[in-house]
Formats: sequence, structure tokens, C-alpha cells
Amino acid sequence: MSTTERAGRGEHFIPVSRYGLRAKLIGMLKEDGGSERAWNRAFDCLAAWRHQSYRKLLLDLIEDYLPFSPDSDTANLIELDAAGQAKARAETIQGIEKLLVQANYVRLSEADLKRILIERSPHGLSLKVDLIDYDDLLLYYRGTAVEVQETRSPWRLYLARDRCEVPIFQRLFLLLKLKPLEALAAEIAAAKGLDPSKALEIARKRRRHLPAGVSSDKIYLKVFKRIPQVDLEMLFPNTRISFRPFDKLKLCVTAGGGTAAGVAGTATKILAATNPLALAAALAGLSAVIFRQVMGFFNTRNRYMMMLAQNLYFCSLANNHGALTLIADSAEEEDVKEDMLLYAFLARLPSHHDALADLKAAIQRFVADRCGTAIDFDANDALGRLLADGLVRKDASGNLSAIAPDEARAHLDRLWDGLLDVDTLDRSAAPATP
Repeated sequence: MSTTERAGRGEHFIPVSRYGLRAKLIGMLKEDGGSERAWNRAFDCLAAWRHQSYRKLLLDLIEDYLPFSPDSDTANLIELDAAGQAKARAETIQGIEKLLVQANYVRLSEADLKRILIERSPHGLSLKVDLIDYDDLLLYYRGTAVEVQETRSPWRLYLARDRCEVPIFQRLFLLLKLKPLEALAAEIAAAKGLDPSKALEIARKRRRHLPAGVSSDKIYLKVFKRIPQVDLEMLFPNTRISFRPFDKLKLCVTAGGGTAAGVAGTATKILAATNPLALAAALAGLSAVIFRQVMGFFNTRNRYMMMLAQNLYFCSLANNHGALTLIADSAEEEDVKEDMLLYAFLARLPSHHDALADLKAAIQRFVADRCGTAIDFDANDALGRLLADGLVRKDASGNLSAIAPDEARAHLDRLWDGLLDVDTLDRSAAPATP
């Protein structure tokens, strides 16, 4: 399923703030005779309980990411051999992916990525990127939309505007780790049949434009907003810019014609020159023509670079450590919204586990009617958390019921009281069972 098709069918992501959703839910519950104060307290306690769990999750993930962070200003006192480094890297990436899924991000499929990379940007940018340069590459998005953009058409003498629809990613997460130079050179040698020294030279040439300090030992994390899907290449550090066919034609015509005219005129002046000053003036004029045409090439490329820099500047949300924090906050926000929805609906209408699909449909209608947006509500995910926390109960027959809001507040208060008990800390510190 393409990203556009998936957007049309709704996503797990709930594009409403928790505060707006909470107000709509309390309005519905008040219509049923519920106490606004009791529900406000219950929702406050639920949000606080989720926050502490995500705070711990984030701290654990930051600890795992520390050896691979390019921004760390503290010494890493834990030394790992090659096998330990590879294991730690795999566990870190696995933890990041789990967090992205909880934040309702969707992994960009390989088919969608290949399709996007061959599409041409409506801005006229022609960008190319070699994915072979990366050991690890993850792209996750959340939310898609279509923007209508207008551009002046050269085929209409720039007097009229063309309107085009540009699919965008509302949020886009990028994780990448560069291959070690030697590994990249080995792949180039094997693919092109080159000797190792020549392949190493090519690999170094491909990396020479990267800033100082960029290392293949680090994992780079970035979060962007409102990125046009066809401009995905601009997010990679090894992007190469090339000219559009129209720009190539324009430059060939102007540069070739201008230079040819300059050469012809200069040749005529040289043949007619009778003194050294006239000859020098003719040569200077020819040099100026050639310089102007060459600068035309560079100015066109600089225009592309400026467009690239502006897009990255205004679309970047967070990097590395900050990206982890942003994703954790998003995951917490999504869980709180899902839990509030399911808890409130089960409090109104106790249901059976086999009827969960009907409850999901009712929640989706509520969000569509009162919030004006279509979603694909993840009922099973929310139910698992609410059952684990004791806010929803399931009997032997599969009947589901939510505890009352006042009881929920008192229950969560007891959970908080036991949070730092020795037994609780021992359980949280125990290694997970494989």
C-alpha cells in the first residue's frame, strides 16, 4: 500500500491534541451525567502515570544511545569490543523502532522509498543519493497530506502559473549510520571490479564533502516536518545536485551561443588589430564573456543550494538526543489519547472482548464527528495498557469494564506509592526473559 493510499484509509495517529480531545470526551461524559471534576482528576492521574513510564523508557534509551551519539560532551567509560559494539548498536536501533511504533510512526517501505527517489521535484531540483553509503538507514513517517503549489512555467514565458499537487510527510524520522570507509571501498571494488587502492580513492572522494567530525561510528537521528515526498533526497548528507534538462538546455544555449559570439567577435578584432593595446582589449573582452558564462553555471547551482538550505532550515525539528526526546514525547502523547478514548468509552458502555471491533468503530465515529478527523484506532494496544494498569477489568467470560473515575484516581495513587518500593525496583532492574 502506498503512502497516499494509506493516508486515505486513516492512520493510528490521532491528529488532535490531548487537551482538545480531553475536552470533547468530558463534554460527552457530562451529557451522560458524569462528573467533570472526577473525570478531570482521573485523566490527570492517567497522564501522569504514563509520563513516568515514558520518562524511564527515555532514560534507558538515552543510555543505550550514548556510545553512538555524535553530540555527547561526556566521556564514555564503557569500552566494548567489536561484537559488543554491534550488539549494542542493534539493541539501540531496535529500541528506537519500538518507540517510533508507539508514537504511531509508520516505516517507509522499500517500494515507496524507491518510487520516491526516482520522482522529480516540482521545484526543479534534481537530486541523487547513493544508499550504498549506509550501514543502517531507517525512515519513518507520521501523517501525510497534499499541498497545492504554484510555479511559473518557462513554457508559458513565465507569465502563467502551473498548479501541482505535492504529497508531503507531516513528520519524518531519519536514522542513518555511515559505513566504515574500508567497508564502502570493498563494496565499490566488488561492484566495479576495481583494485582496492582505486576503490578506496573513490570512497574517500565520495566522503570528502562531509563536514569534519562526521564519523561512521555514530548514529545520526533527525526529525523533520512537512517534507515533500519527492524531495526526500535532500535530507541525506551524500546528496548530489544535478541540473534539470531545461536548465542544461538553457545553459548550453546561452553559454555556447554567448561564447561563440564572443570568440567570433574577438577573432575579428584580433585580425583587424594593428597595435598591442587593441589586441589586449580584445583578449580581455573574450575573457569576460567566458567568465560570465562560467559564472552562470555556478549561479544556477548556488540557487539550488540555497533552496536546499532553506528547506532544511525551516523543516528541521530535532537532531540526535533531541530527536529521541521528541519521539518519546510523541509516543507518550499518543498513548494518553488512546487510553483516554478507550477508558472513557468502556466506562460508558461495558463491552465484551469479542465486540472490541464495534467499540473501535464507535470511537472512530466519535473522533470523526466531534474532532473532524478520520483515524484507525488501535484498540488492542490501548486495551493492553489499561488491563495491565488495572483501569479496565476483564472477567473469565471476556467481559470488559472500566473502573469509576474516582476509583481510578485512588488506584493510580496506590500505584505511585509503590513505584519506589524495593520489590518494584528489583523487578524493573531484572533482565528481560529472552
